[in-house]
Amino acid sequence: MLLRRLQAIRGGAAAVAAASRLFSTAASSAVRGGIACLDELRTVIKLEGSNLMPFLQRIVSNDVTQLAPGGPPLYACVLTAQGRFLHDLFLHAVEGADVPTVLADCDAAQRRPLMDLLQHYSLHHSVSVSNAGKAYAVMAAFGGGIAGASSAPERAWAADPRLPALGRRAVLPRGSAPAPTASWRDYRAWRMQHGVGEGDSEMPSGEANPLECNLDALRGLSFAKGCYVGQEGVARVHARGVVRKRLMPSHVFDVYDADESLSAVGRVRVVQGGLGLATIRLQQAMAAIREEKPLLVGGLEAGSGYAEIWPWRPEWWEPRWGHEEAAGGEEEAQRRAA
Repeated sequence: MLLRRLQAIRGGAAAVAAASRLFSTAASSAVRGGIACLDELRTVIKLEGSNLMPFLQRIVSNDVTQLAPGGPPLYACVLTAQGRFLHDLFLHAVEGADVPTVLADCDAAQRRPLMDLLQHYSLHHSVSVSNAGKAYAVMAAFGGGIAGASSAPERAWAADPRLPALGRRAVLPRGSAPAPTASWRDYRAWRMQHGVGEGDSEMPSGEANPLECNLDALRGLSFAKGCYVGQEGVARVHARGVVRKRLMPSHVFDVYDADESLSAVGRVRVVQGGLGLATIRLQQAMAAIREEKPLLVGGLEAGSGYAEIWPWRPEWWEPRWGHEEAAGGEEEAQRRAA
């Protein structure tokens, strides 16, 4: 049944530290940072029209009134009518355009489905949707590469709106984009080490509530704006105050064949160099961290087997995450006692 075993995982905290060193060595080039072109991961869609901002306000999960031409980007997502995640976006309002114009940094593999969806929604809103991937590049400056971002116009680079540790991000005309000093894989490893998912392959389209992808803490959701597609589903989970599973960073060690006798507590979403992101039930994840034990989760594809992982809790996580169910149980007991 076992395809691959790393002997270092036996032995509690010391083994975890040894395993962490093993896999951090493989990603040592990534932790130094650099400037990366994200063409393999991201592309650009151009939206323009006199009614663009009201249109976006009804479609995306964040409050687009925060967008200003030439200002910092806004992180948001597009949801199903039931409130399930579909696509994530970085919205950049263009300065000096004749009509309101936004460049949307999106998952390259899902450009066509996203464009089709936006065009469907825009039929009665005087908004045009076009592919701008040949004209613009999505760039990221992270770690030690942030200082090098000055080779492009200063206002073109902005802090990643999700998390300061992710560095800076830009959508640049291809003629003015700086030469990369790091690869897209380096950037992805950096982002994964911080426990942040990106794109439809890491936050599967149509499956997860955006809170399970941590978009509440990553500034991708507004709970104060008016109605938008999927808003009721998100508001319901938020009001309940309990999210039972979330995307977590993990070291991935073992791979098992599919076996009906095994029971997984989550699923791996992406793996690179022994580092992974996995959607895990928080009750089991917190227990595994406390007890210094690995977890068994499903493989990348349904029916593809299992993986043994060591998850950890990112520093930026809210303190209550992982403890909501216990808190909810105490509140319910107090309510009944009263």
